[in-house]
Amino acid sequence: MPSPLVILASLSVVVGILGSVFIFLAISVDSWEEIDFSAFNMTNSSTLEITPATSRSDVTVYKELASGTNYFLYYQYGGPWKLCDLLTDSARETIASLEAQSRDRCYNFVSEYDEESSTLQSDGKSIARLQNSGASCFIVCIIDLVAALGVGVIALLHKHVTACMVTGVLYCMASLFTVFGLAIFHVKHHYELYYCQSLYPIPKNACDFRTVTIMWAVPVAWVGVVICSAASFLWLFLTRALRVIKAKTMI
Repeated sequence: MPSPLVILASLSVVVGILGSVFIFLAISVDSWEEIDFSAFNMTNSSTLEITPATSRSDVTVYKELASGTNYFLYYQYGGPWKLCDLLTDSARETIASLEAQSRDRCYNFVSEYDEESSTLQSDGKSIARLQNSGASCFIVCIIDLVAALGVGVIALLHKHVTACMVTGVLYCMASLFTVFGLAIFHVKHHYELYYCQSLYPIPKNACDFRTVTIMWAVPVAWVGVVICSAASFLWLFLTRALRVIKAKTMI
């Protein structure tokens, strides 16, 4: 029968690794939200010219005849780092010919967005700033989790009380920064859902036909937060247990 200390140490390691896996899985995929215009059913009128999309890989061209302004409505999905689409080459060529500017399959918020040189409109810049802030939080989270794994190994090999405490604090910090990143994401989702903000401009009339849906990776990230918080508690409890054991052996 293993001792209670061995059970506690093993449980701390398993819970910490499990929480890390959940968070790493969540922030490594582009399945956080999807933006869809499949319910769009506006038709041509004296002021509008609509070329509807036939599928998620096609684009709806919305043209205001009075101003000659073209808007492009199409399916998008994204995660903490980028926003992507499923457009075919012909659909992308249609956008490029009407907008005089090509759109890549994915827009990477971390590497592509620059506040001074960006051609995005004000709503697009707001979305990009929120994405960058969230991505910064997740980068700190990744650093904390990797450091926690390394320090945790040292703590167990050498039964180092301070290293155990540091591991617990690192898991706590990882949970905290993941919460910050998730909170920023939910703020962005709120602006998209209720204020019709988007990375690329869309007409106000189309907002009622747009759906912005949270996908499976967000609940997974929240589960990771809970598990990492539990790991933090276990490591700090292990710290207390080791300190008591070492104090008794010194008496």
